[in-house]
Amino acid sequence: MNAAVEFIKKNSTRYLMDTLGFEKHMRQIRERRGDPVPDAWYRRPYFYPIFLDSEKIKGHGETVTFPSYVEQPDYELEMVGCFLKPFRTTSVDEAVDFIKHNMVFTIFNDLSARDLQAQDMALPLSVSASKGVADKSFGPVWVSGNSLPFDANGIPDVGVRLSVNGEVRCEDRFGSIYFNDPVSGARRCWGFAQVIAWFGGLNQRFEAGHLLGSGTVGDGSIMERSDHYPWLKGGDVIRMEIEGIGVLENTVAIVEMPGPAKSISED
Repeated sequence: MNAAVEFIKKNSTRYLMDTLGFEKHMRQIRERRGDPVPDAWYRRPYFYPIFLDSEKIKGHGETVTFPSYVEQPDYELEMVGCFLKPFRTTSVDEAVDFIKHNMVFTIFNDLSARDLQAQDMALPLSVSASKGVADKSFGPVWVSGNSLPFDANGIPDVGVRLSVNGEVRCEDRFGSIYFNDPVSGARRCWGFAQVIAWFGGLNQRFEAGHLLGSGTVGDGSIMERSDHYPWLKGGDVIRMEIEGIGVLENTVAIVEMPGPAKSISED
């Protein structure tokens, strides 16, 4: 078993808070619908929480599955950090120091059912339900924060790359998480440290074993470019690489199963 996957499965929390940190990912998806990036995104982090099903946690070299009723299976290239001890702060500087010395990081494929996610997003509580439909893939190893080249804002200067069946679809650097604030023009980001400090301001802390996702790198999903790339199908091989961490590769399988009930009850 992969070291990262073994660690997550043994941890009783299996709690993931995933953010939407990359402006390009958000912008490209919304542009396809004719919508701008919401002003609120620039003011606070977007996120969803989920308790991970141990049977759906997969690692490098393993097959990842989608139910047959999913019409738009998608991959999402991310980095994820794991807290080694509890932490709460309102200071970005303290959070940067913490992630260097008290967090470990790996690659994360946040496999998504986009058609079901669209249904979720029409409701006030957003995407949590649809995010549990498919497997989640992690690995291959945990890398300590002090071994990654974090800048003063806690952003790692590492390259990222994604390919499907050998075709490169994303090649960038994690530093693309920076954006220019549309109001002030300042260069800002929603990195790990900024998200941690924001939640600290809400009087909330992260516990040991909690996972914090970076959000999807721009061009790191089919949804952004579904006019160019088809949705995933059985047999597709997804390969994700992050400099300093390694490679996460998975083969897709479609599993026959009935879809969710159209109605629980009718009176």
